[in-house]
Amino acid sequence: MASDKINILYLIDYFLGTGGTETHLARLVGGLPQTFRCSVVAFEMGANPLLDALRAQGVPVIHLPVGREYVPNAALQAWRLWRLIRRNRYDIVQTMGQKADTYGALIAWLSGAGHLVSSKRDTGDLRKPLHRFVNRRLKFVFDAFIMVAETVRAAVMAADRLPVSRITTIYNGVDLDRFVAPSSSQRAEARKNLGFAPEDFVVGMIAAFRPEKNHDVFFDALSRAAREIPTLRVLAVGAGPVLGAVRGHVAGTPLGARTVFPGEVSDVLPYIWSFDVGCLTPGSNEGFSNAVVEQMATSLPMVVTNVGGNAEAVEDGQNGFVVPPRDAAALARALTALHRDPLRAASMGRLSRERAVERFSLKRMCAEHARLYLSLCRPASGVRAEPLDGCH
Repeated sequence: MASDKINILYLIDYFLGTGGTETHLARLVGGLPQTFRCSVVAFEMGANPLLDALRAQGVPVIHLPVGREYVPNAALQAWRLWRLIRRNRYDIVQTMGQKADTYGALIAWLSGAGHLVSSKRDTGDLRKPLHRFVNRRLKFVFDAFIMVAETVRAAVMAADRLPVSRITTIYNGVDLDRFVAPSSSQRAEARKNLGFAPEDFVVGMIAAFRPEKNHDVFFDALSRAAREIPTLRVLAVGAGPVLGAVRGHVAGTPLGARTVFPGEVSDVLPYIWSFDVGCLTPGSNEGFSNAVVEQMATSLPMVVTNVGGNAEAVEDGQNGFVVPPRDAAALARALTALHRDPLRAASMGRLSRERAVERFSLKRMCAEHARLYLSLCRPASGVRAEPLDGCH
């Protein structure tokens, strides 16, 4: 290595907004100790506050626009990426996304990058057979695979036939100093700003409006629960391709007057502070949700479907309920149970916070990444098991 610092390049398929993968990467880069010098290359990019924050930290952020991988432009961008890696002599190139895992990884390997690491962010249910075929044949270029949950580990390892020795699980982490339970005045202000009354029972979900998130099941369950909960109000935060259809459908139901759709927001915390309970209802292709652990850190009871890493964050009957996917009746029963027993709901919320502190802190996440990076680049130095100094 040319200096004492370890040079890392993160290759990401898209950096278009404040989604889960983008948020995770921004937090990781900002939380690593000064031992590491980080850069980011995105194949698709759009203006957003996470990118602004990275640039403000002095992190180089480069856009190499790659659409389809088998057109002349992709060859031009491959040459630019090859030159970038050769010039900067990155110790580690970490890939995030299918295009990064294949097109990007192959270029990085041919460029002589020191070590390649793949970050697997979901169970891969939406991948095509061609993706699995290519992933299996390129697995030899990677020194390590990071999985965001044990469920993701099992699914991806089976699909891509990965060697167990190169796999490690690192959960997403939450900033525990920022994501805290609101004071009574903060809660009151958050609710007032959204048009909710103090006595309302607010059920919230923060998720991209994509088919696999099953907003139709979420609202079906809420329609059932509304029969038992006259004060029910709904807050559905996020944007995406099915937002218009979901909003149009809900507008024609009794839930229309009870529901707020704020779209994509740059800061979710004031919205979380208005919740009584948080939900996440994917039916497939889930990883490990930042939104779930953020809500847990603010002392909320959770109701989630048993998909991806949800059941690794939420322990059924302890800090919330885990229900079968696509089961609106079970989801409605869980919400009704929390409304009927506010003392139990409050206890579950406290356990959510304790669980987030114990297992899902941002400091722990960054320290575990740092240990992995050091084990690859400095295997003889003796990597400590405790969190590294300098992780935020």
